[in-house]
Amino acid sequence: MKIIDRYASAIRASSLKHDERSSHAPTDVLGAFGMADKRLCERDEELSVPLTRLFLGDKAASKDVVRTLTKMARGKAPALRTHITTVQAEDMACACLAWHRDNVCKPCGGHGQMVIKGSTTIGGAICKACRGTGQIPFEKLFRHDWRELARWLVSEMEREQAKAGPAAMKALGASLSLESTG
Repeated sequence: MKIIDRYASAIRASSLKHDERSSHAPTDVLGAFGMADKRLCERDEELSVPLTRLFLGDKAASKDVVRTLTKMARGKAPALRTHITTVQAEDMACACLAWHRDNVCKPCGGHGQMVIKGSTTIGGAICKACRGTGQIPFEKLFRHDWRELARWLVSEMEREQAKAGPAAMKALGASLSLESTG
């Protein structure tokens, strides 16, 4: 079972009773993610665990993600020669997060082709809204001079999303003991 799956079940566990015989009890997994969050925040990588929490159903984590993305956008904007206020950066962060969470084209249901009316069969007509990509067009969400910054924010979310699990496993690794069976 993957650590993310263990975390998903740990946050929904009805009992947080500690099990001395296991290093993967809900309390251990929750503690490992807490330690991972602390370690990643020390390295200015504070997006990983909040994104994981958000995608596992913690709606309150969206505030942490937007706050971090806003700070990241404000920090990166000068390097891209983009002028953006804090309020504009926060709006951009919200839009990037919304697109990252649900970027499926609604008219075609993410197929890239339209469904034949009155049926569930995909026809041969390319969706005009997404031009066959199956995703909401990202470029149209932002002003031309902000698009590079917005694309960077989405790529940072994708990159950071992959860090929480390994960091939690590393935190759990300290409590694991390997016995030789020789």
